[in-house]
Amino acid sequence: MQGTTLKIGEAARLAGVPAKTLRYYEDIGLISPAARTSSGYRLYGWRELEQIGFVRRAKLMGLSLEQIRNLVEAAEDGIPNGVFQRLDDQLERSLEETERKMEELRAFRESLLKYRERAADAEERGACRCGERGAAEFCGCVTAATEGVTPPDLRVIRENDRFVRKEKDGGGCRCGCCQPVFGEVI
Repeated sequence: MQGTTLKIGEAARLAGVPAKTLRYYEDIGLISPAARTSSGYRLYGWRELEQIGFVRRAKLMGLSLEQIRNLVEAAEDGIPNGVFQRLDDQLERSLEETERKMEELRAFRESLLKYRERAADAEERGACRCGERGAAEFCGCVTAATEGVTPPDLRVIRENDRFVRKEKDGGGCRCGCCQPVFGEVI
């Protein structure tokens, strides 16, 4: 069985991936076909099927194709425990990133709960004036629910009778028409 070769369709079927995926993996260096026929068809052996399985299992861990390529290179280098060491490093970075995202999501959830509470309070106060607004006005319900809240990365200022987003404190407006920006903070 060691010398068995498969054409791309057979290899794709056995590996459980589309043939297009195998071509892509070859293009980016994750696998390389064992050989080609005289007419140019790719031929895959059991080693390549194992490589494809390696890639699929690494994807289960949430690794990017670039990270997987790093592991494939370590495997091909043949250094004892090289793959485990690189895998541990990559998983540690992924865990740190996951913790950071979870903290951001927790903070976002808290802000959503506050906005929900503010919206209920605004509704209870009768802050909706949608039925009374003029043609030049727009709904203020969301403004009422977020009154007094300025996201840290978003400061809107009024300058020359128009509203612009300020990039950084002390900087100019986003369009660059003014240096520095002076005006009323909204």
